[in-house]
Amino acid sequence: MLKLKPEIWSKDGKKQFVVLSYEQYEAIRERLEDAEDARLLQESRKRQAGAPTISLAEMKRRLGIAGHRPSRRVHRVGKSR
Repeated sequence: MLKLKPEIWSKDGKKQFVVLSYEQYEAIRERLEDAEDARLLQESRKRQAGAPTISLAEMKRRLGIAGHRPSRRVHRVGKSR
């Protein structure tokens, strides 16, 4: 849970401003962005429900990359063979 320590500023006896540390501001901003991303993902999933899909293997085949694996060679620095 995010613990905030806001400072409330008043003007003419009415609360006008909230002051947060930069770290608190960034934490709130990140959570708002995450919430927006989650909302967009949920909307997209609802729109795409029932749409035809293809497997990862089929997509690789269509893109012409099926069967290709990245090289796992280890390159040693400073040693010759």
